[in-house]
Amino acid sequence: MKKKVLLTILATVLLLAVFFAPIPKSPYRDGGTREYCALTYKIVDWNRLTTDGVYDATKIYWFPDNFKSTDELWAEEEQEVVHKFVGTQ
Repeated sequence: MKKKVLLTILATVLLLAVFFAPIPKSPYRDGGTREYCALTYKIVDWNRLTTDGVYDATKIYWFPDNFKSTDELWAEEEQEVVHKFVGTQ
């Protein structure tokens, strides 16, 4: 009986680790964006060069958005980037 409870607890912990443990990927060559993926979420540490400077933010994308590529996520994220315009005469 004790072994069964112990195996159940061990299997539950292992299953939760698979679902929620983030796995880092190598940085992208767009300024240093990092991506950490798990089966239920994706963390993207944006560090992307834009025309106005560097966009630096950390976002969490939950299921089902975690299966989108970073290009698709950037297309959505780029709409929130505040662009500055400085004009001179």
